[in-house]
Amino acid sequence: MAFFISLDSKTVIWANNFFYTVSTLKQQIFVAACPDFFPEVAFQMAKTLATAYSKDICFLGICFGKNALPDSYESTFKKWIEDPQYAVDGVGVSYKVLTPSDDFTETIEATEASMLVFQLNDKVKPFSKLQSLLDVCRGLRIPYFFVKEGQRISFDRVLVPVGFLMEEREKGPFSNSFVRFFDSEIILMPAKDYGSKARQTTDAIRTLIEKSNAKYQEFAATKDSFKVELEAAQLAPTINASLLMISASRDYGLDDIIFGPKERKVIQQSSIPVMVINPRGDLYALCG
Repeated sequence: MAFFISLDSKTVIWANNFFYTVSTLKQQIFVAACPDFFPEVAFQMAKTLATAYSKDICFLGICFGKNALPDSYESTFKKWIEDPQYAVDGVGVSYKVLTPSDDFTETIEATEASMLVFQLNDKVKPFSKLQSLLDVCRGLRIPYFFVKEGQRISFDRVLVPVGFLMEEREKGPFSNSFVRFFDSEIILMPAKDYGSKARQTTDAIRTLIEKSNAKYQEFAATKDSFKVELEAAQLAPTINASLLMISASRDYGLDDIIFGPKERKVIQQSSIPVMVINPRGDLYALCG
């Protein structure tokens, strides 16, 4: 049994009754957490992902506000990773605490995190403020998940609504990855647009996953590209979908700032875990 404790740029490993200091682990599945509650569902999601992808898990403390106390995060996280009930066979467990002065995106990129999982909680900050979490994730280039208490963690049936923007094609490689590592069934849901771009992107995703002999279905949406992901969130329970994959807004317009972006509405209404992919503005700024 081994436990990992993150200290600045080093990681301390407890194994075989000795401490070893090594370089910080890379390619971890991060679980956002705070001392006030243990994110059971998020940890379950991280365990499922880490086991399938042969990654390690890292509790990520995000200290928002001037009154945040990083030391309390450190002491709590240390207790968690030393607790045998949170041990995962073949998976290392560590922690990292961000102070209010740390840049969130730079830290995630520096640690080369693979994925990030949030568990929403109406009573615990910062996890009660969905928009704040979406805001700090705007610069990420990795997928991030939102789960809620009581949700089932499964990758059996992944619902993939597809809009007209070029960056929707990024859903293809992630869909194919779930097929390969979880034997997922992919449910494609092309938007009902006047143009053909959503249809073309759906066909491209289908062609990609067919190479892995994937199981897939297709549901025709009744909404256009601006509403298809919200429609998918509402449809998910009736078709037994277990995960919803969406794209974040490319840019926030005035309506998004006042009323909230579409991804916030989707996550709020979804009864299943939601995976969010950020648009690659550096690749698609002149496309679509």
